[in-house]
Amino acid sequence: MEYGDEIVHRVRELAPALAKRARETEDARRLPDRTIEDLAATGLFGMLVPKRFGGGELGFAPMAAACRAAGAACASTGWLSVIYTLHNWMVALFPERAQEEVWADRPYALIPCVLAPTGTAEPVDGGHRVTGRWSWGSGAMHADHAMVMGLVTTDGAIEPRLFLLPRADVTVHDVWHTSGMRGTGSNDIEVADVFVPAHRSVPLTALTEGRSPGSGVHAAPLYRTPLVPVFALTAAAPVLGAAEGVLALFAERMRSRRMSYSGERQRDLMSGQIRLATATADLAAARLLLEEALREAAEATVRGDAADLHRRARARLVSAHVAATARRVVNELCGAAGASTQFADSPFQRAQRDVNTISGHVVFDPDAAYALYGRIELGMDPGPVVLV
Repeated sequence: MEYGDEIVHRVRELAPALAKRARETEDARRLPDRTIEDLAATGLFGMLVPKRFGGGELGFAPMAAACRAAGAACASTGWLSVIYTLHNWMVALFPERAQEEVWADRPYALIPCVLAPTGTAEPVDGGHRVTGRWSWGSGAMHADHAMVMGLVTTDGAIEPRLFLLPRADVTVHDVWHTSGMRGTGSNDIEVADVFVPAHRSVPLTALTEGRSPGSGVHAAPLYRTPLVPVFALTAAAPVLGAAEGVLALFAERMRSRRMSYSGERQRDLMSGQIRLATATADLAAARLLLEEALREAAEATVRGDAADLHRRARARLVSAHVAATARRVVNELCGAAGASTQFADSPFQRAQRDVNTISGHVVFDPDAAYALYGRIELGMDPGPVVLV
């Protein structure tokens, strides 16, 4: 068994324990420390870290498969599995000195990252002074570093840059009181006029076009892959996993559930059989679409055309479509599973709230993703500010 497959296997074996902790995770509004320890022990967080720093230097496909497995057990855990694993890959895109500092003690870090440009950065000698407050800092509760986006104005031009800071330089505000995805601890991150040296920042355009400083440090094509398609596709994995988890629960429930008043077993009703089959086909199609898109992204990087705007827009399209399919299937199955699944100890209602919440993420906006792909496919200008 290859190392990537071994990690996926370990996460799948861990999934029952993650499912048992799902309510504890939600109530605490953060992952339990033992969950962080267990996920780290599988090798997941270091999957995309360069080998020279002790990582696996593996591809995005096995990483997405592992995060799907975690998401099937607990959507919040699956989401942070993506966050922590992918953000280690992003560290590899910074200058070499930053990588050496982050991975000095172990081959992974725990890093939230907020790409919304709600901060500012002033150029100073040797770097920038960064100020701002960012929402949606998933994973902030266990962070040892943080990445935030700031706008830099130089000679009248505005440049978005990503900044990497140690945890001691940021303040986390406990604001994450939500109906779903509560276990992600996606609290606000604030930075107040903090100096960030030059080797700890990267222009956003270098990341979106796959030509970051790290791409010149590491030879593997993995580190020449544009940022947005990778984030969009891997982020869809735990959402799909959550829907697959609900499908498994629904099939199990159908086998023994008797309908109120009539006493009929749900497994004997054609309506239940059709819902089970339709959901199975829909999620299988979504999984194949996601896997094909991840494979194509890797192949395009090797060919050298991964930065093509059409390819990047297609990744957004696939990501949004997979998330929308997962959301629809979850809501349909939860509706068919009966009112008793809405009790607080039911995994159905938790998965439903989680998927409905995470589907609101900007990267999964179906209207925006579909329109973006349509404009680019038709040869139109996608606009000056697009997430692609």
